[in-house]
Amino acid sequence: MKKVLLVIPEKSYKSNDFVVAAKRLKIPFSIITDSQQVSESLTDNIIISNFDEDISPEVLMKLKDITHVLPVDHSSLEFAAKLKDLLSATGNTYLSVMNAMDKYKSRIIFNEVTKVKIENTYVNDSKDLVTFMSKFDIGVLKPTRGTASNKVIKVTHQNMDQPLIKNIIKDCKKEELIIEEFIEGDEYAFEGMLIDSKLSEFVVFEKPLVFVEPYFEESIYITPSNLNNKIIEEAQNKIEKACQKLGLTNGPIHAEFKVSNNEIFLIEINPRMIGGLCSRCLSFGLFKQSLEELILLSFSTGKFKQIELLSNYVGVLMLPVPKNGKFRSINHHEIMKIEHVSSVDITVSKNSQINMPPNGEKYLGFVFSQGENKTVVMQALKTALKIAEPVIDS
Repeated sequence: MKKVLLVIPEKSYKSNDFVVAAKRLKIPFSIITDSQQVSESLTDNIIISNFDEDISPEVLMKLKDITHVLPVDHSSLEFAAKLKDLLSATGNTYLSVMNAMDKYKSRIIFNEVTKVKIENTYVNDSKDLVTFMSKFDIGVLKPTRGTASNKVIKVTHQNMDQPLIKNIIKDCKKEELIIEEFIEGDEYAFEGMLIDSKLSEFVVFEKPLVFVEPYFEESIYITPSNLNNKIIEEAQNKIEKACQKLGLTNGPIHAEFKVSNNEIFLIEINPRMIGGLCSRCLSFGLFKQSLEELILLSFSTGKFKQIELLSNYVGVLMLPVPKNGKFRSINHHEIMKIEHVSSVDITVSKNSQINMPPNGEKYLGFVFSQGENKTVVMQALKTALKIAEPVIDS
């Protein structure tokens, strides 16, 4: 019998959604987590293990009936891949996951599969930055193995000498930072499923709002996107080829790309589903099943689950952190009253310490919208962004 192991890291947003999906589908599953806070009420088969330590024979013995290993968040990717190798289960190998998480190595592969090829290099000191910027007008400084927009900065000749950038470089160890050329273009996110190295599409999100420079903090995702089927198929083809070269074979894929002069430019490929609570927007009118259900069904059976779409447009706003400090409150109920807002989830705890870009790793929460057309969804999310008034003590 097939049995799925959900690898749930501490403070994951997705634990409950995946457990609900597995129970609804009646898929046998177990949970392994590094958190004492993951409730045992989620399942009667839960194992607690430190993700930073070697996996003990005792843990492997408890998992001997596992056939599929699924990481539910970015911070469980590495541990899940180790388990997949040790258990000879379905999933992605440790080597392939490490390749995908390495922005320097993955860029080499992206350059092999797309026509848009760019230069990148490690930044170990300010001299490396100066050398790179002597050849280009704009660059993107990012952690080699970073996640989300943490420490990702757009570098120009005007800001490259700022203390913020110099301090980030100073605080990083050798080969922990890279810089690459900046490519203009509209940005999108591809959500798909790899089954035996073949990539299928769940959905493509459009990112209609430009980030607040010089940072790359996410803002609004909306779908269906404005891309035609030909461009989507081309993006899917490029992503699939890159996944194959990275060594990825089975599991959800979250890939970010731009369309630049009608060509596909790959930004990154992550062997996991979309981050945060963004996937919940799909359950508010676009999908008849949750994305978690579709992933689990496809992953456990090895057969891609065709999506049944409703007619609605859906979107999600990631509420930004406007300043560093201690979070107190936000006008949650006022945001909920906006027409076409279907739900608001504030995910930071009261009195928790939060940081604004480029050092922040969290959003204040998520605002979801659905409507019969793109205009009303965009208007709802833009209004939410405009009226949101978080109270943060410095």
